[in-house]
Amino acid sequence: MKKLFNIILSVSLWLILPLYAFSQQQDWDFYFTKIDDKPASVGLNLALNDTAPLADKTYCFWIIIPFNQSDTVGFPLEKENETLNKLEDELGIVLQAKANTIYAGRTTTKGQRCFYFYAKSLDSLDFFIEDFFKNYSQYKYKLGQRYDESWTLYFDFLYPTPLELQLIYNQRIVGALTENGDNPEVPHHIDHWMNFAKKKDVTDFIKALKGGNFMVEKNTIDKTQKTHPYILQISEENKTDLDTIDKSVLQLFELTEKYNGIYGGWETFVIAE
Repeated sequence: MKKLFNIILSVSLWLILPLYAFSQQQDWDFYFTKIDDKPASVGLNLALNDTAPLADKTYCFWIIIPFNQSDTVGFPLEKENETLNKLEDELGIVLQAKANTIYAGRTTTKGQRCFYFYAKSLDSLDFFIEDFFKNYSQYKYKLGQRYDESWTLYFDFLYPTPLELQLIYNQRIVGALTENGDNPEVPHHIDHWMNFAKKKDVTDFIKALKGGNFMVEKNTIDKTQKTHPYILQISEENKTDLDTIDKSVLQLFELTEKYNGIYGGWETFVIAE
């Protein structure tokens, strides 16, 4: 017998935090991308998007650590990755305590990891960092810095694209489904939402869907929305494993973008057997 749990899952559902806790809100996650056409992993505090730029944190500095060993795509081997994670946690604690910095995120690519921080001043930071690395003498780090009043490194470099952010949310939602006993192999009723700028865009989008697995549930207008007032809700019957969800969302995301729309997310129910 199937058991249905009414869990609406179109928002982030858990936090992935470093071991240290800052006074700022934390919402850490990771995504894979490319930097300079090379495979890369980016980790960042997504919550900073709601508060940045901060008027008292106008300098960005970064610490680059080349790996002692890396795999064929430039990522650290497992043992070294464990060491780097420990270093990261300790570094965040030290720099927050001594210089009141904000840890914004990190990149891993091309055989090195880079940590990005924001600070009010760069005074004495090189001394604090040099002192810290006495406990990690196996690494020869490099420093970089720039005045970044608008936090462009965070918003334009570290922060994911809309599609990358949606894939992060997909992983969170599927994880929450699994935690609640969902059976991903059973077809689910899955709703998707998108907004469009013009009625013709909606019509063209629906035509492009014909012959697929999607059905139109609602086609309405919200005149309070200035730029994309046309709201479309469609549904499908599909599995809820991450690969299936990502493929479906990617198809809809790209099609929505083609017709000048914005993909808004998806939701479903838990089906446990």
